Amino acid sequence: MSLERKKQALFKNKYRYLSWIIGFFIFVGPFALLTRLVYFAIGNISTPDLHTICMRMPLDWVFSGRLYNLLGQPVMTGFTVSVLITALLAGPVFCGWLCPVGAVSEAFSRAVPLPKKFRFHVKDPSIARSLRFGFLTGFILVSILVGLRYTYVGGICCRYCPASVLQNLADGLFGNTLAIEYWHTGSILVLIFWLLVCGIFTFNGRGWCILFCPLGAVSGLIHAIGAKLGFYRTVKNKGTCKNCGSCSDVCPMWAIGSDIERTLCINCKECVNRCPSRAFGMVWGRLKESDPIGNESS
Repeated sequence: MSLERKKQALFKNKYRYLSWIIGFFIFVGPFALLTRLVYFAIGNISTPDLHTICMRMPLDWVFSGRLYNLLGQPVMTGFTVSVLITALLAGPVFCGWLCPVGAVSEAFSRAVPLPKKFRFHVKDPSIARSLRFGFLTGFILVSILVGLRYTYVGGICCRYCPASVLQNLADGLFGNTLAIEYWHTGSILVLIFWLLVCGIFTFNGRGWCILFCPLGAVSGLIHAIGAKLGFYRTVKNKGTCKNCGSCSDVCPMWAIGSDIERTLCINCKECVNRCPSRAFGMVWGRLKESDPIGNESS
């Protein structure tokens, strides 16, 4: 992408990219402003960071049958429930607009001038969807094994966590020299796969989100249900579409083929803002055939 096109993309999607910065400050320590506010409200004197809103553990507890843990971690549980309710009503906007893990990898991918031919890209959304839910199935199976007392499996899962790696990097960046003690084989592998393989060398940098994030996969499923019920979603006007492929080039989730794969879409509005034919739009409610679709409807 040329420098001029990058500038245009930054301008057209400026609110989303600004939200990435906001997401970092409200979720990642030493700031973690949102979780600090929640801790203050409930009288918790602990120091919050990105682990406070773990994106994996509540789902692990559900699938492994350890529901009692949900009550023991109300902030973590409340965060996960809030993300899933939002996914039902407005799509996976946490994933597309606020998640610091996805934002960092996508930002790296978009910033590094690597030719498309060197980036991994699944152009068929149905294949991307199958890969995503294949890995979700694996996550669920691991959780079941944990519930059956194969606890060493749970330890393996915890070691491979990009949120922990990101928090460790932030701790080191802001002066916590003890953060270097965190590094082990698992975290180094995560760093390589999250930022390098699934970030820079993956088309638009959301490889980890598509393949490995259980909260993202479950959010996508719930968004698909919400879209069928008429809640907020991205739509494509096939009559206006010129089949130029611009939407596929800008979609970070590989969600656009002949139509939008709802279980992958994160309502990021990249296609809405950058389609030259203005064939995409955001809608709420059930559509009639006479209803306008695309930017002309806003």
